[in-house]
Amino acid sequence: MSEKLILPPVGECIDLGEAKLHLRVTDDVQDSLILGLLIGARQAAEMKTRNQLLHARWRLVLDRFPAFSGYGYSYPDTVNVPAHAICLPHAPLVEVESIDYTDTAGNLQSLDLADYVVNDVITPGIITPKFGRIWPIAQPEIGSVRVTYTAGYASRFTATGSTLRVTGPVEWLTDDVVQFYNSGGALPAPLQPQTNYLIATASAGAYTLKTMAGASITLTDTGTGSHYIGVVPDGIRNWIKLRLGSLYTHREEQAVLSRGSIADLPFVEGLLDPYRVDLP
Repeated sequence: MSEKLILPPVGECIDLGEAKLHLRVTDDVQDSLILGLLIGARQAAEMKTRNQLLHARWRLVLDRFPAFSGYGYSYPDTVNVPAHAICLPHAPLVEVESIDYTDTAGNLQSLDLADYVVNDVITPGIITPKFGRIWPIAQPEIGSVRVTYTAGYASRFTATGSTLRVTGPVEWLTDDVVQFYNSGGALPAPLQPQTNYLIATASAGAYTLKTMAGASITLTDTGTGSHYIGVVPDGIRNWIKLRLGSLYTHREEQAVLSRGSIADLPFVEGLLDPYRVDLP
């Protein structure tokens, strides 16, 4: 199993201004350093949790479809993960875009949506054939099965008048329930963080909003800092800031402790985790 990031997220889930406030930095001299450390801290959080924080599109590459071994229901369990399920490594799963495979004749085929079912509620999300169907036979060669999917909690947006323009691979539909959060400033008024709103209109990444009661929302300013549709959990964002603080404070592989003793800083090695290659 291997993966490829085919549409990376735009920006970070924590604004540079919020990061600097956490570090008690008031000048701009070290902005590039702080942003680089922030990226490293965010990558560490994603590696440890297998969570995709800002929405991104991934491609999972398999050498074959998982072998069918019966449905294996195990009552009274309420969630069944059969052996032939495809498990998608990054969470939370938003949508499966496509399942493509090379057939035995060497032709690229796409599975019809009617052929499989997606459980996007459990973590990790899984895909199985629908009842009464099985996975097709793929050509026996490496990388013959490709699953393209979108995962993540939130996307960046900007406000123009009363229209939100979202940057990212996720599209919302009319009457979808959405929440927002801000980093480093304030949301466009009158939006409130982590409050339910409805999508009123949707058109090519541009959205207007209404209240849960159906009243149209007029934005009175563009807000400050960075805005997000969807919410990256507070616990993850707080962990990132704590890791950022440690990276910024020490900035060396080792620290001098009390009585002159020296200790390695474990989080420094963690910066390499996203880039490690495990050979088969």
